Amino acid sequence: MKNIKAAVFDLDGTLLDSMYVWAEVDEKFLKKRGLQAPDDYGTECSKRSFREIALYTIDLFGLEETPEEIMEEWMELARTEYREKVHTKPFAVQTVEKAAALGLKTAVCTSLPKELYEPALKNNGLGDKFSVIVSADSHDHGKSDSRIYYHTAGLLGVLPCECVFFDDVSASLFAAKKAGMITVGVIDPLSGQNAEEMKAASDILLNTLSPSVFDMDI
Repeated sequence: MKNIKAAVFDLDGTLLDSMYVWAEVDEKFLKKRGLQAPDDYGTECSKRSFREIALYTIDLFGLEETPEEIMEEWMELARTEYREKVHTKPFAVQTVEKAAALGLKTAVCTSLPKELYEPALKNNGLGDKFSVIVSADSHDHGKSDSRIYYHTAGLLGVLPCECVFFDDVSASLFAAKKAGMITVGVIDPLSGQNAEEMKAASDILLNTLSPSVFDMDI
């Protein structure tokens, strides 16, 4: 990775051990309406921004609520967890600190809205570790669209090919790879990703984050 100038990190399932929150949110939200999610619901949601998930859910189940009403209900279910209980995954903080120690610019590219990611980062000692935070929640394109990675690299003042991107979702990894980034897949069992797709999307595939990733050859 000798030509890398920046490290870009996803949050849910990559830096934050938070995928359980959305499993609980889905269960409560759907149970309240007497609905059951199809097997691929979580995987489909992982490809979308917060608002896109709401639109997808409305279309999938024929709901009459507005996207804003659904997003607010999800936020209400998730707020306490992100403010008080969500922790980082093993070696997440050390990996970010290693990137900074190597002189790399650091950024977050997430689907989470600011109201959720800000307290979780602060509570886990990561609040001041990133010069750029891009949220698909306030961006025109979700994380399965390569344009968000061009945008993130531009804010960092580097080329996409000078970035390494960490994520637990194959659709995001494929989109970042298409933009030219080096991709590091991080396995999270709760993300429900296809193993072969994760392998194909990742230049490096990890079972857990490790600061030593920056010493690896590609």
